[in-house]
Amino acid sequence: MPLDTNWPLLTVSKGFFEGSIASKGKGGALAADIDIDTVGTEGWGEDAELQLDEDGFVEAPEGLGEDVLGKGQEEGGGWDVEEDLELPPELDVPSGVSGSAEDGFFVPPTKGTSPTQIWCNNSQLPVDHILAGSFETAMRLLHDQVGVIQFGPYKQLFLQTYARGRTTYQALPCLPSMYSYPNRNWKDAGLKNGVPAVGLKLNDLIQRLQLCYQLTTVGKFEEAVEKFRSILLSVPLLVVDNKQEIAEAQQLITICREYIVGLCMEIERKKLPKETLDQQKRICEMAAYFTHSNLQPVHMILVLRTALNLFYKLKNFKTAATFARRLLELGPKPEVAQQTRKILSACEKNPTDACQLNYDMHNPFDICAASYRPIYRGKPVEKCPLSGACYSPEFKGQISRVTTVTEIGKDVIGLRISPLQFRKALPSRAWLTPYCSSESPLTATFSLLMLVLPKTSCPLSAIANQKFQA
Repeated sequence: MPLDTNWPLLTVSKGFFEGSIASKGKGGALAADIDIDTVGTEGWGEDAELQLDEDGFVEAPEGLGEDVLGKGQEEGGGWDVEEDLELPPELDVPSGVSGSAEDGFFVPPTKGTSPTQIWCNNSQLPVDHILAGSFETAMRLLHDQVGVIQFGPYKQLFLQTYARGRTTYQALPCLPSMYSYPNRNWKDAGLKNGVPAVGLKLNDLIQRLQLCYQLTTVGKFEEAVEKFRSILLSVPLLVVDNKQEIAEAQQLITICREYIVGLCMEIERKKLPKETLDQQKRICEMAAYFTHSNLQPVHMILVLRTALNLFYKLKNFKTAATFARRLLELGPKPEVAQQTRKILSACEKNPTDACQLNYDMHNPFDICAASYRPIYRGKPVEKCPLSGACYSPEFKGQISRVTTVTEIGKDVIGLRISPLQFRKALPSRAWLTPYCSSESPLTATFSLLMLVLPKTSCPLSAIANQKFQA
């Protein structure tokens, strides 16, 4: 028995279209009820029959194809299709979107500016670019401002600074960590004025300076030089808010420079041999140059004691006596002062110098940080653009021995560590112009004095007013 007989069968009626299609010999409801044999020949004409030749082909009659419409003829005006209709702008749909998808069309928002790019756009301080991760622009700023050409020693400082540029937090356990970019002007930070928070402060460098002083006191010169140089290279990565802090940062650079030059010269002096007289003279000269460095009193006492002993052994008693007097002026410990007075008494009995040295204590000079020889006032000199260390002209274009990163003698903009240093100011004499056009110089002088000193707050202004009226 067939398998399909086990299923119940239902009577299903055919629909309207199914019945029309299935009917045989009958057209649709809208079909013409005409017999095909009753078609006439007048309206259709000879076009309904083909005239074949012996091979079964016939040439197409003239007037068919393109010739019927006419070549180059324009379309007729029968179809009134207006393409240029004025539609409301809210109905505009971008090309490529089908009509069925108009309701669900999504336009993604324009990508905004990242916080790091905002930091770079709003600041010309190198540290802000480092925090944003734009090391290339930071290097360019350091090159233009302080003449840095060797960035190897800056690698660790760059990475430490960049690590402080963002914070991370976890929103949900199933999501990756998210980043936040802290601003130092977080109250009013925006697209046009947002700048990053800086982790390194001026007070941090001052605290590190105290450690350098301790290393110098105990005689660890090489380690002290490394610490001083680290502070020096960190100063351009600061951000300060006022002119006082700018001056303190400049003073910090000066301190580091004086100690680096002096300690490096002392390290070099200890390496020199002492066999010949010329070698001993050179050792004494370098010890004398070190006494002209700007050091802390506790360290200057140690430097003067060293120079005093060396010059006394060389029998340059006259110069040794000057070192002894300078040492006593600093107020050393009683036992040191007592020994110094004894040496001074012995030197005063024979105030002469046995050897002629390249040292003139009465003629101001700068120490060349490369050759450790004096550059007396009036002589040509080249300087390090960051530390201000002096060099002889033959060292121009070389790497500074003090910073190990800057080019000697390079023309630069100058240290920039505060937004105040980028504000445009009037020329130094421009604000004096309205007061210098008078016929009498005395009148211009008193006019300027009255501008600077208010009449009600300074007695000098009252005196000037009386003089001006007279």
